[in-house]
Amino acid sequence: MLSGLKIVHHEEIDHDQGENHIREQLNYLKKSEARIILLYSTSSLVRKIFQVANESGLLSEQYLWIGTQSVRGSMNTVSQPIQHGMLTINFHTVSNAMFPPADDVLPLVIGLAPKIFGLALAKMNLNESVSLASTSTCEADGEVMWNMGEQIYEKMQSSFVKGNPYHSKDGYDSFFYQFNEDGTLKDSVLTISNLRQKRERGVRGESYFWDKVGEFTNGELRMADIEWPGGRANPPQGTADKFHINVVTLHEPPFIIVSDLDADTGRCPGNQGSICDWGDEQIVNSESGAVTNRTIMKCCTGYCVDLLNKLASDIGFTYTLYKVRDEKWGLKTEYGWNGLIQDLINNKADMCVTSLKLNSERARDIDFSIPFLETGISIIVKIRSGVLSPTAFLEPFEYSTWFSVLILSIQGAAWSIFIFEWVSPHSFNRQKYPPPGHKFSLCRAYWLVWATLFSASVSTDIPRSTVSRFMSLVWAAFGLTFLAVYTANLAAFMITRVQYYDLSGVHDEKIQYAAQQTPPFRFGTVEGGNTHETMKRNWHSMNRYVQTNKFFTPNVSAGVEAVRQEKLDAFIYDAVVLDYMAGKDSNCALMTVGKWASMTGYGIGFPKNSPHVQRVNQLMLQYQQKGDLERLQNFWLTGACVPDSHSQNHSAPLGIENFMSAFFLLIGGLIMGILCLGLEYVYVTHLRRRLQKIDPNGWCGIISMAMGKSINFSEAVGRVQEWKERNMSLAPSPTLNTTIQRFKQQMEELDASRLHPLHIREPDEQSDDREVREITGDGAARTPSPSGYRSAYPYRMETLC
Repeated sequence: MLSGLKIVHHEEIDHDQGENHIREQLNYLKKSEARIILLYSTSSLVRKIFQVANESGLLSEQYLWIGTQSVRGSMNTVSQPIQHGMLTINFHTVSNAMFPPADDVLPLVIGLAPKIFGLALAKMNLNESVSLASTSTCEADGEVMWNMGEQIYEKMQSSFVKGNPYHSKDGYDSFFYQFNEDGTLKDSVLTISNLRQKRERGVRGESYFWDKVGEFTNGELRMADIEWPGGRANPPQGTADKFHINVVTLHEPPFIIVSDLDADTGRCPGNQGSICDWGDEQIVNSESGAVTNRTIMKCCTGYCVDLLNKLASDIGFTYTLYKVRDEKWGLKTEYGWNGLIQDLINNKADMCVTSLKLNSERARDIDFSIPFLETGISIIVKIRSGVLSPTAFLEPFEYSTWFSVLILSIQGAAWSIFIFEWVSPHSFNRQKYPPPGHKFSLCRAYWLVWATLFSASVSTDIPRSTVSRFMSLVWAAFGLTFLAVYTANLAAFMITRVQYYDLSGVHDEKIQYAAQQTPPFRFGTVEGGNTHETMKRNWHSMNRYVQTNKFFTPNVSAGVEAVRQEKLDAFIYDAVVLDYMAGKDSNCALMTVGKWASMTGYGIGFPKNSPHVQRVNQLMLQYQQKGDLERLQNFWLTGACVPDSHSQNHSAPLGIENFMSAFFLLIGGLIMGILCLGLEYVYVTHLRRRLQKIDPNGWCGIISMAMGKSINFSEAVGRVQEWKERNMSLAPSPTLNTTIQRFKQQMEELDASRLHPLHIREPDEQSDDREVREITGDGAARTPSPSGYRSAYPYRMETLC
């Protein structure tokens, strides 16, 4: 920076390479921000430069050319091509003139040089013994120093000589030749010339002449009126009002989001975003069959579009945004670069704005801005709905606790209650039948214990003895405590737990040894992207696994969709993009896991030596300091889904899949009921006769009253008759006697109405003679008919009894 001027672009032109080289270099200059061009060349070569510059539009009124003295030369008049209104800065010297003008400074300077040298020697106070001869020879190797030379240079640097290059003209006598520390003059006398147009009558064509319009000396600039390019009264601006650039991009939310244009207005919906060229499509004429190409225009929005619009506003440029035609991020192959990087290298694009990651290989062939966002490589997985285990209802207690309750406690309580009831004199009194009017057995004791334990609203038989009842109350207290503790713990275990692959990063064993997992772990990435390139360069086994199984996807959206549909178990890609995809998922069924790997950043790409890099970097730093980048990040990158990565508990309404344990329990009970029904049929048809032989006295009745009755039905009928007579003796009344007589009569009528009377036969397989007792309704025994048979209506008799 010097007096408000800054060099923004530099070009060196080799005229020996021909006119095409000059045109190429000047095109680079035209693309830069510079509008004031300082030219250093010779008067003979400058005409070639001006000829090409005129064809490129660089001699227009939007530019100002400032040449050195060698550009002007010794000619006072010039002709086209040259810029009308350009300036030159001149020293008053003409080295090739035979008779220099009076104001030529060169003879004066040559005359003053020995004076400076003499003043330096005088300051050194040299005597006759000091020799000023040089110690350098032509045979010397390496660097040779003249011992006295440095001292003389220092003395000359501090000396000054008074002199006036224009003493004969204007009488100046205050000019001093003094030097800076680097040996340059502290002050110079420069003249500024302006190229003006001659306006003479009768002269055809345009002719121009150099006119002195200013002078610079003693740090002061004196200027007269200047005829600026194009004949304007004001100079052109230092930078262009607007310049146009081509910007290449590639779709990747949230940085570049692509949508259709409004069908009515042909613009972006709500005028939010920029219209972008999204490729070509072929249209076939239905009548002529002619094929024409049509450019597809889309609406581009997103983080990078907002950043690009802000840069365009602050720098002052317009742009055309287009999608790279091969839809590749940029991978270097044996044939060179492809994708975005190829367009930058070939100067098809002036800038690349998307989620382009910085890496060393790309930086060798293109330029990057400073990163506008940090990123890395991360992994996205699917959150599977938490499904409770079918045995979730057993989880509140350990299996040892369930064993203690179901096997020990229930058995002990049921047997205790029954034994106390059996030995009690008020109940069984150690008999095989309970007293009349009392129904109790071991099976009924189990029924009481189970019903009390789970507070089932079913009818139960109560024991008669005091100790059995006390034991029943103790068991009820135990059941209440058990049920309360179980219910309290069950609520905690019924919370659904989300399931996902909790990977630690790309170095997790599931990824490093994916093929060895059961089943194999499936992961992929985008083919041809920076993540793929990093995988090829650093993680060879991962790259081979993905290539072998063809787990590559064309873009990140396809990869995330594959994870959502469980075609892939995990997807590896840029961390910022995956965080955005997980945050915007409609069902919040995705999440990123693991630490970021291969940390880098997103930057704006430019062709090598682009003039825009420095200006963009300056603005990027300002945006960071002002918080503009953070505001863009909060707006575009923040999603609604923010899963808690530290917990897998998830509170949500339970679906039917989370309540399957209760249904399994119900189905299990139904199956057990069917099995019991089958066992009952097996008992009636096959096991009852055998059990009659084993237990002729009916002791099975203490285990199950129904079983005892089915084995020894004749005794059951006798006991019913005995109970009836006992009731008659305890509470005699005409009404009761009438009821009993009517009941006897009904029993006799029932037996008479059947084809065969009701019999209970006790078969003896060893003898042809069978002893059969016939039981009638009044309880008397008589000799049966010769065709003795077993009763066909045992259950009907039991019901009537």
